[in-house]
Formats: sequence, C-alpha cells, structure tokens
Amino acid sequence: MPAWKVHFALGGEQDEEIDFVDAETLVDWDPEFKGELISSFFDTKYHWISSLKSVSRDNIDFPPINFLIVVGRRWGESKTKGVPLGVLFEFIEGDLRMRGVGPKSLSEKTSIDGGNQLLTLVSDLFDKPNLWKTKIVIHTMPKSEWKVIADIVGEEPWPLLEHGRKIMKSDPKRAMENFSKAYKIFDILSNVNGKFHAVFAQAELSLATKNFDLTKNRIQIVWELASQLGDPMLEENVLTLEGILLYENSLYEQAVVRFEQALLRSKKANIHKAVVNAYCNIGECYFRVGKIDDALEIFDKARILSQERNDKHWLAISQVNLSKVLTEFVKRGDSSSSTQAVFYLEEAVQLFEQLGDKFGLMIAQGSFGNLESMIGNLEKALIHVEIAAEKAQSLNDHIYQEFYQQKTQEIKNKILDSI
Repeated sequence: MPAWKVHFALGGEQDEEIDFVDAETLVDWDPEFKGELISSFFDTKYHWISSLKSVSRDNIDFPPINFLIVVGRRWGESKTKGVPLGVLFEFIEGDLRMRGVGPKSLSEKTSIDGGNQLLTLVSDLFDKPNLWKTKIVIHTMPKSEWKVIADIVGEEPWPLLEHGRKIMKSDPKRAMENFSKAYKIFDILSNVNGKFHAVFAQAELSLATKNFDLTKNRIQIVWELASQLGDPMLEENVLTLEGILLYENSLYEQAVVRFEQALLRSKKANIHKAVVNAYCNIGECYFRVGKIDDALEIFDKARILSQERNDKHWLAISQVNLSKVLTEFVKRGDSSSSTQAVFYLEEAVQLFEQLGDKFGLMIAQGSFGNLESMIGNLEKALIHVEIAAEKAQSLNDHIYQEFYQQKTQEIKNKILDSI
C-alpha cells in the first residue's frame, strides 16, 4: 500500500512523524474533499503554526513547500489526548488536493458493513472541529504572517482570475483586486505558472485602462516568469502584449518587430489561432503607417489560414480587416475594390451572427456602414451604422455607442443635405 511519511515540528524542540496512506487507496473516500481549499477550517481557535520539515512517499522525497497538513488529536470526554490524525494536501496548479490520510494503522480498520474508521474521523475533523485539538502546518511560514494568508488562501486563485477577466470592463478596480489576490495565493503556493497568469492579467487590465507605466512594469515581471517556465507560447503572449503597448503609443514599426517575434513562436508551437492573431496585428500596423499593399497581403494570409482550419471566428475578423484595406483603396479612387469589400463584409456578418458574437457583428456592421457611405449608398450606410449602434448599446459599451451614434447623425446630415 503506497504510504507517505511526514516529519514536522510541534514547536520548540519537539518533532513528530505521522505515516499516511495514499488517499487514492481509500476506495470509499468522499470525492468532494478532493481539490477543495479549506476556508472555514481556518476560522476555529484550535490552530497554530509549526514547520513542515520533510514529506516523502515510498522513500521518495518531495519539496515540503508544496504541501499542507492538518493534524490533530481527538479529545476524549475528559479532554485528554486521544486518537491522532493527519490529512496531507498538495498544492497542484492552484488547487489543494488531498494526497494522504493518517495514521496508517487506522486505514486497515475498514469493512464494507462497518465503514471506514479513518474516513469517519476525517469527516469529524472537518465537520466538528471543536472535537479536535489541531494545528495547521505550513513549511517555512512564520506564525505572524499566517493571519494575512488565512484571509486569502480560502479562495481558489484560478476562479479569481476567471472572474476578474469577466469584470475587467464593468468593474476594473475589483478585477485588479482579484488579480492581485490571486497572485498572492500563487506566490504562497510557489506556483510560477499561476503567478505568470495573474501578473499577465494585471498587465492586460492596466493596458486596457491606459495605465502604460504599470503595463511596462508588469510586462517586465511576466518576462522574468516566462523565462523561468520556458514556454514559447507564454513568451508569445508577452510579446503580443508588448506589441499592443507599442501600438497604443503609435510606435507602429517597433510594434511590428514584437508581433513578428510573437509570430515565430506561434509557428514553432503550431498554434494557428496565435499565428492568425499575429498576422492581424502586423497587418494593422502596416495599415496605420500607410503600407496598405503589405497590409492586404498579410490580412489575406490570416484569411487563408483561418479558412483552411475552418476557424469561423478568425475568418470573420480577417475578412473585416481585408474590407478595411479595400475600403482604403476605394477612398484612393479604385472603385473596383468595393465589390470584393462588400463580399467579405457580407460573409463576416453571417459568420458573426452564426457565432453569436455581438462585438464582432458591431465592428462588421460599422465597417459596412463606412464602406457604403464612401461609395454614396447613404441609405444602406445608415442601416448598417444604426445596427452597429444598437449592438454597442446591447454590449453596454459606452465608447462605441457614442461613436456609432455620432456616425449615425453624420450620415443623416449627409442624407438631408442631398435632398
């Protein structure tokens, strides 16, 4: 039977060892306990801090910093020392997963009819903490710091990140608080991957709110974390974000360099969505500096790749981008480009409708309105821009709503002037 051996300090010069059985061997263990972080358990008055010295399984040593144990002794009626018990958890990807329960001797007292005495005791440990004199053991964690940690470790960091991303636009302040809290938890867990994603989310939010100084600072940190992890796609994420920062500051040629570096890593990892994204970013920079032939060529690469992979989302985005370049050709006197631009936009609108992508549909309709207005079809242009304004309102996006309302009024004024 696989076994864990844990050595920890009781305080002062006292040490103790407990043998644990592997949780996977406990066939009737309640699966709801696995993967859960303990929160309410930290609130009882029966806990104190000791140092976890070593953790091993079948004579293989593990870094104790990644583990947490809950240990206690069941009080008898006379409040004398009773049954010793320990539960061993391991931090994996931000989750606290149970790995073992001890003492090992109790695990053998299992029967189909009578139940498992060890599991009954574990359930009591969580459900009736007043019956136990217990202590939480965290490796190298000073007692003075524990209260601060206990306030946050009861929350799971990945859901914090996910929720923060959902509210980035509606409540950026709270989103940043979520990202900061998730980072603190990942730091406690020594989870470099989690720390990367938490800081990266901070960088994205600071960029979205135009806090460029904070964005630069966070980019520097995520670069260091990405280097530790050695993952080319994480490096691609940082390069892309850095490119967007340069783009937002109108440093388009420097941004192209970053996006091209991101493209190389995306191709190396063979992740076509990232490749298409890099193409679109590079194309946008070319468009901004007036290299519209180059922009057309690279946007078309994005379209072809998306079509080959049957990626409707990126195909629609690529077609909107192509229509934007073709509209610029129309503006410069090449009226023949309007037919192809209309074709791309019609297909993009259909794809966004199929995907239920309101934001994409808003952008496509706005682009359609701009094209129709340019070629003199003001009535059609008005319809498209009004739809774009309607989508902006449904998205509660005040910036785009104001933009398309202004465009709507401009077209209405043109129509009145033409009568």
